[in-house]
Amino acid sequence: MRTLDELSLRLRSLQTWSGLSYRELHRRVVLSRQARGVAELPAFNTVYRCLAPGRRRLDAELVVDIARALLAEESRAADEARVAEWRQAYQVVAGLAAEAAVIRIEDSVEPEADGFFVGRSDALDAALTALDDRTTGRRVLLIEGMPGVGKTTLARRLLRGLPAAELQLSVNLRGYDPDRPPADPAAVLEGFLRRLGVPGSRIHGLDLPARSELFRELTVGRKVVVLLDNAASDDQVEPLIADGPGCVTVLTSRRRLTGARRICLEVFDPEESLAYLRQVAGAVVNEDHTSATRIAELVGHLPLALAVLAGRINSQGGWTLADHLERLLEHRVRLRLDSGVAASLDLSYQALPIPARRMLRLLALHPGRDFDAYAGAALAGVPLSEAVEVMTLLVQMHLLENSTADRYELHDLVRVLASDQARDEDPPSVRRTALDGLSEYYQRTAASAAVAYAPHDRERVELTQQAGLSPRPFSDRDEGRGWLDAERHNLIASALFAADHGRGDHAVALSSLLIYYLVTANLFTGAETLHLTAIRCATDDRERGRAYNYLGTVYWRLGRYADGRAAYQEALELARRAGNRVGEASGLSNVALGHYRLGDYQAALDCQRQAQELFEAEDNLNGTTTALAGQGWALLRLDRPEEALERFELGLELSHKLGTETFEESFALVNVASAHEALGRLTEAEASYRQAHGLAQRIGFANSESDSLNGLGRLHLAAGRAEQAIEFHQQALDLAVRLGSRPVIIEIRNDYGHALRAAGRPAEAIEQHSIALQDAKNIDDRYEQERASAALAAIDG
Repeated sequence: MRTLDELSLRLRSLQTWSGLSYRELHRRVVLSRQARGVAELPAFNTVYRCLAPGRRRLDAELVVDIARALLAEESRAADEARVAEWRQAYQVVAGLAAEAAVIRIEDSVEPEADGFFVGRSDALDAALTALDDRTTGRRVLLIEGMPGVGKTTLARRLLRGLPAAELQLSVNLRGYDPDRPPADPAAVLEGFLRRLGVPGSRIHGLDLPARSELFRELTVGRKVVVLLDNAASDDQVEPLIADGPGCVTVLTSRRRLTGARRICLEVFDPEESLAYLRQVAGAVVNEDHTSATRIAELVGHLPLALAVLAGRINSQGGWTLADHLERLLEHRVRLRLDSGVAASLDLSYQALPIPARRMLRLLALHPGRDFDAYAGAALAGVPLSEAVEVMTLLVQMHLLENSTADRYELHDLVRVLASDQARDEDPPSVRRTALDGLSEYYQRTAASAAVAYAPHDRERVELTQQAGLSPRPFSDRDEGRGWLDAERHNLIASALFAADHGRGDHAVALSSLLIYYLVTANLFTGAETLHLTAIRCATDDRERGRAYNYLGTVYWRLGRYADGRAAYQEALELARRAGNRVGEASGLSNVALGHYRLGDYQAALDCQRQAQELFEAEDNLNGTTTALAGQGWALLRLDRPEEALERFELGLELSHKLGTETFEESFALVNVASAHEALGRLTEAEASYRQAHGLAQRIGFANSESDSLNGLGRLHLAAGRAEQAIEFHQQALDLAVRLGSRPVIIEIRNDYGHALRAAGRPAEAIEQHSIALQDAKNIDDRYEQERASAALAAIDG
């Protein structure tokens, strides 16, 4: 399905199959929502139009509910996995699937930054009692309530009072975000599983039910606390709930969800409202109890509205409470609101200095969930010091929240207000300029961070020079990596937003700038999303070919060889058509990998030789070292180790020209060691492996560390030290599993199996070889299939 019309047609076909009339379908949707406590009940015409063509927009929740009703009629019980497929289909058609996968997982659940907490003792006691009741087998609590009532604040305070947990996980599911789709539960589970040590490549091959099952398996017997904030629906949260007896899941939502004990959080009572105002605004509240009481009544005792008003009271010292009351009454009448909530927000907005109002409007445009002051400065086009000053004022006015010491976010209600004000007050050209400034900031800073992370990477250095001077220089690899880790969600969100708003060049640039970081950090889901977006936005064959090359690299690291070969072949053809010699060389080098995995080592060698010639003609050292390494491995498979050593040593020499202590040097040392090992020169091999291992540890390059540990294990086995070999292989396997490189894991398992057999542990050896054999079949790695089969045959024999 690619259009809304096709989606409606499929729903209509499902309706025809079910035999339900439109009236009966509408009745069942309404009954389903009533049973689940959903307040919004669609009219008959709304359901009817959802199945009719010509719609420019559909309600995602209604699509899901219609599918649920029709699937239940078909099978007497709606299969929630199939229902979830309809949500995913809608997101794909609406262009939201990639954006729904951009989420941020927090590793700790901290209380709100302002420190103000009043009342709620009954709610806290009820929540603790509900979580202590284990008769249901699941410790799941839903804090339900209207927007701005303090659900998240209560949840965070509640979790502070629970016994210490081994692991805390928190995620904003964006169930009611005005601008972005709800978080995809599959993407959330990827973040959870990564925190539990599951490698990216293993996660990438699992669908939603499999990810959920694995999450539950890994949390059994552990004390885990999960906060699922702003949940949208049952089918979004159900896969994310940990079932173990030591696990606690707390949900917040504006609607009732099934399968959880429930606390319905109401607004403050009058005494709590006054206590909150006293705590935040101080003694002035006691001086005019009557006005304070009336103000609380006018804003409906809603905590968020009270916080915003208290911030305004603090900022306007010359005003009495009676003045604030009169102003609120005037504003409420003028806006003709049934509630004072919007009036209080708008009143505080109008009371801001002009620069702060402008900053708030522009921050609401940010495509990510949270951001730092540099991003605020980029949006507003002001110096960093001015942005910090203005954003600090917004925090004091309770219009901006400090999510951490140096990061900020907007409450959904404030974002709605600020977005509306931006549309009313700022012409489209002004908003475009602000977002262009943000894109430029992210692009330049990503370039600077990428070069700090990999200073030897010539292509990234050249792209950085093209991007221009970054407002944030980074002194070393750790600083660059730290910024990339903190901002990667915003970078991908920024690329997706830019791609959909006429700035595809930003997505293309980030695809190139982030390739090295995303791949070496094993962030494959984000990398795939970004490179696919770059392919869609590329304006010529050169850009498109480069993005296909990057996409192929991601697929290759995931062990998706068929997809990788297709992407590499497309990249090669595009590079040749564009006359891009470096791109053609990269394409040849990558196509050679396909030949290598298929066992055609001579073809791989020929391709790598052609690639080397092209790279050398373009004076591209990075590419040349890669082509030489590829030749060496093909020569090893062709049983020509002396020639392989020659290529590897030349590659090591060239790696030194790229810089000292680089990833390339570490790889090259492993390659040289492998050739010495093949030649039976075990002393030289051990020296090179140890040198590679030490370098990999110093620069934090776990891929090479795993390779060198595995090589040392083989050397110990060759010397008759099976038990020592087992120790090295186990360390190598642990690292490789954490990194998620399936081809490397398979190789290590086979080597590990040989050591176990030599140590007289045949059952364990069979286990390792059997896993290796199945995994090698799954990714079509014929060489490792043959190794595993031969080893198993030898044990059986």
